[in-house]
Amino acid sequence: MTARSRAYRQEGMAVIAALVVVAAAAVATAAIVERQTLLADTLAGERDRSQAKWLLRGGLDWARVILSNDARRSAVTLKDAIWAQPIVELEISPPGDARKAYFSGQIEDEQSKYNIWRLAADGMVQPQELATLERLMTRLGLPAALAAGISLRVAAAQPSQVKPSQAGSGQARPAGQAAPGLRTLDDLLSVEGMSADILATLSAYLTILPQMTPVNANTASAEVLSASVPGLDLAQARALTEQRDRGQWFNSRADFFNRLSERRITPGNQIGVNSEWFKVTGEVTLDRASARMQALLQRQGDGPPLIRWIKD
Repeated sequence: MTARSRAYRQEGMAVIAALVVVAAAAVATAAIVERQTLLADTLAGERDRSQAKWLLRGGLDWARVILSNDARRSAVTLKDAIWAQPIVELEISPPGDARKAYFSGQIEDEQSKYNIWRLAADGMVQPQELATLERLMTRLGLPAALAAGISLRVAAAQPSQVKPSQAGSGQARPAGQAAPGLRTLDDLLSVEGMSADILATLSAYLTILPQMTPVNANTASAEVLSASVPGLDLAQARALTEQRDRGQWFNSRADFFNRLSERRITPGNQIGVNSEWFKVTGEVTLDRASARMQALLQRQGDGPPLIRWIKD
């Protein structure tokens, strides 16, 4: 090989090496740019999600104001009030802001539902309340046998005041709490025979509140009213709710039972006409980010309702 050939060969190898270095640098640069773009998108998404959560807290404060104003206007809680109107994709973006934010939310009267906390007291299942839940399950076309499992789960979540020496025939358990507490209906998925589909159906008719609460006759469904009042059949309950929804609201517990015109039905404290407990559900969409939140509010008088729990 001549000197000139060796020189050409060396020059060619140098060019190839240079091209390999340039290609490697280009690949590395592209990877760096891609990672930086991904990081920028991630940071922007986290920023938007954080802002969406703050907007949701603003929506929760709005709900508290609405509920306190409702308490000042009326001593009874009605299902045609302002708080009961859902909001669907309301734009809440500042004027001129290129990023669009939309809010959807609703307030639910939790006392329009049967409070399963009534199923037990001090860790002991209450037979009368168990019968109420069984009637409700039957009216919904669900297995009534599930009521016993739900009742035992509620009893296990309550602190028992009964000592072992007082347990007697086994109707009560030893003092203490035998199972984790209950906050939402999702905690009932551990009950034998419970499924996600059944729970989805029950969510419109059951609630979990940390104290004994009556059912609000002005907001409850016919199924809940019929189950809550022994002797009130579903047809009668539907007739009552149809009259109510045409504007013939119940002014008091006595007003509700007087309209029944049934001597065999004994008035009780399972029915009321106002509500203290509400569930707020909201969602904010900001660009490509979204955030959801649920909260349980307790209204006391006409002041701002207390926030009992928040769930993202």
